[in-house]
Amino acid sequence: MAEVLSQKQIDELLGNLQSGHVNFNEIEEQTTASKVKEYDFMSPKKFTREQLKLLDNVFDNFSRMFSLQLGGMLRSTCQMEILQVEEEEYREFNNALGDSILVAIFGMHNAENKIDDKQILIELSRPISFSIMDRMLGGNGTGYEIERDYTDIELSLLEYLFKQVTPLLNNAWNNYMEIDHTLDMIETNSRLIQLIQPDEAVAIVAIEITLENLKGNMNICLPASSLEEVFRFFNSKYVKPPKKDDPEVEHQRKSAIMHGLKSSPLTVCAILGKTEISLRELLNLQVGDVIPLNTQVNKDSIVLEVENLPWFTGVIGTKKKKYAVKIDKSLQ
Repeated sequence: MAEVLSQKQIDELLGNLQSGHVNFNEIEEQTTASKVKEYDFMSPKKFTREQLKLLDNVFDNFSRMFSLQLGGMLRSTCQMEILQVEEEEYREFNNALGDSILVAIFGMHNAENKIDDKQILIELSRPISFSIMDRMLGGNGTGYEIERDYTDIELSLLEYLFKQVTPLLNNAWNNYMEIDHTLDMIETNSRLIQLIQPDEAVAIVAIEITLENLKGNMNICLPASSLEEVFRFFNSKYVKPPKKDDPEVEHQRKSAIMHGLKSSPLTVCAILGKTEISLRELLNLQVGDVIPLNTQVNKDSIVLEVENLPWFTGVIGTKKKKYAVKIDKSLQ
């Protein structure tokens, strides 16, 4: 989750700027230098960029539908906007929660694709939740600065609210696959949520909710274990396998390639023989010296190499007063 500066940190930063204690050259070097993103090999990423994009599309549809339904229910203007979709460990998400929270736990079910007992968490900020309840009870939504636990009646109202969310989640996923959501429980203590391992990777969808002049966040936590089957189905459905061409079309394609390659120049060498000598012997060579080769003299001792690959054997001779080699046998 993105770090937000407190008012004290903002005042300190502005004070340093006014007093001249800030090194602008250092800031410029940091901003113009190449950005290096650290990667922890002990906890590799579980979600690809395409998978995070898929979640962004799904919950963008969900936020638009939820804002319309919530605005009609409260008879007030309501806007929702996705701030970010990122991956982190569950311990980071859980540590950012306070002791008194509002988290709804939803189950994901799809019998055809064997999706069952998969759960996601939706955390709603306290001011937004108290403002919604105040409007549901006929108030103007200003009674949200409350520092206490939720009462049983308030939890019943919130349970009714979250039950309105389940069909919206179903509709948001319908463009990709059918998933049925159920409201399993509502938890108000973050320390009691033990459904996810602390080191498990989760995708966090942060949605900003605006009710009149009040702003708050709704964070959706999706564990990698819950999305494993979903992404497997998505890949098998939307990633197209390689298309096999018609045999006649494939033959014509190969013929066209071979026709283009036939005009390619190739180097052909007739190898009479090879030998190895030392550098001292090479320096002492004189005109008229004889270098013995490692091949015997016979009719088919000539090897023809095509692009340094042995390809034929042949017999040396002459043609039109020039040396020539007659191909005797193919080595391929």
